[in-house]
Amino acid sequence: MININKSSILIYTISFASFMVNLDTYVVNVALPSIANSFGAVTSDISWIVMAYNLMVVSLLLIFGKLGDTIGLKKLFVAGFGIFTISSLMCGFSNSVFMLIFSRFIQGIGASVLYALPQAMIAKYLPQNLRGMAFGILAGAAALGITLGAPVSAFITEFLSWRWIFFINIPVGILSIIFLNYSVNGAIFEKNKKNADFDYMGAVLSFIGVLFCVLFINRGGIFGWFSKEVLLFVIISFVSCGLFVIRSIRIKNPLVNLSIFGNLDFDYANVAMFLVSAYLSATNFLIPFYLSDILKLSTVQTGFLFMIYSISYLITSFISGKISNKMPLKLICAGSMFILSLNILGLVFSMDYVSKIFLYPFFVLSGITMSFFITSNNNLVMKMAKRGEEGMTAGIHRLVGRMGMLLGVALFEAFYSLNLKFGDLQAYKNSYLLAMVICLTAVIFSVLIKTTKNLKNVNI
Repeated sequence: MININKSSILIYTISFASFMVNLDTYVVNVALPSIANSFGAVTSDISWIVMAYNLMVVSLLLIFGKLGDTIGLKKLFVAGFGIFTISSLMCGFSNSVFMLIFSRFIQGIGASVLYALPQAMIAKYLPQNLRGMAFGILAGAAALGITLGAPVSAFITEFLSWRWIFFINIPVGILSIIFLNYSVNGAIFEKNKKNADFDYMGAVLSFIGVLFCVLFINRGGIFGWFSKEVLLFVIISFVSCGLFVIRSIRIKNPLVNLSIFGNLDFDYANVAMFLVSAYLSATNFLIPFYLSDILKLSTVQTGFLFMIYSISYLITSFISGKISNKMPLKLICAGSMFILSLNILGLVFSMDYVSKIFLYPFFVLSGITMSFFITSNNNLVMKMAKRGEEGMTAGIHRLVGRMGMLLGVALFEAFYSLNLKFGDLQAYKNSYLLAMVICLTAVIFSVLIKTTKNLKNVNI
């Protein structure tokens, strides 16, 4: 373990990594028109600036989780900051749209490291009494990155240049590496002999399987769910994932130790995270259209409501982290999702009244309940990680959340379209009733976890 002062520096350095990954996920969107004008690029090419980054972040999570256990979490985390910083420089100096897309692929690799490992770093290197607070700060930092993405991008693009949305990462990355090296050092970061043999073939199969699964979900609505391209994505993903599972069963030190899924508590917690992530991405996709089409709110008013959500989330994250050290984590997860379900039901009943007054408590309570759930769920899952498998456990958990987000948007987009025959308003109502069912299902899976007390971390 490390001392309190260094622990604090480590917590904020790790959290800043999550902040930067989320910021760079959203900061580019506002700048896309400016980038397109700068290069004279068409929309189909510009879209890959976002897609390249997201593909790498998601597809490499399992690989970097295991690699962290193999070569040491600090070593890989520092490398992630280095890749992220250098690729940000490449993005800023790109002289063509294709150079920028290539640089974003590289940036996504660094971002995947920084996204995969924070939970593992907290679970492995911080004392028990600081972990709840650390998970709370981590969740708050992630929310802040999402919140500031659009306004930061708009400000920088307007008064400087779109290139500076990448250049600002450089001093941040350098300082983070310095702080990380200062806050933690010593033999605790030596190579894990237990995981010395890295499963390279498993890594390739995992990458291909997840990559084409993401392409299937992301491109299905564009190419058509039964188009030749999308069906090919499905086949490649299915075959690769099947071979990956077979290999993981047969070899001694696989990329993912499948025995972890024999722990039903771990499975239930991850299913709950998958469902909540699906709801979160779905509502972020749907509600701007409801606010614009039904309530006729301006973009500024919509942005303000989302800022209320993010501020509520951010403030609560500091409280939820401390509470998660004192109360049964499964009860916090279940209770927060039950309250959110009632909150969603209240929104559905309020949709008949064309007024925005009811939206303020909805967004505030949504931010509070999501903060409590995510902080506690992260803490709960990482308490189940075995010594030497913190990175793998975090990688699985992160991948589950990301896949939930991707599938959530696809599911709700299709469900909303199917319900348009009942009228726009009823389609929104039905979609949010589905959202309520999803959150209530997350309640059930959280309650199913047999652990009634806070687990003592098994890797201590």
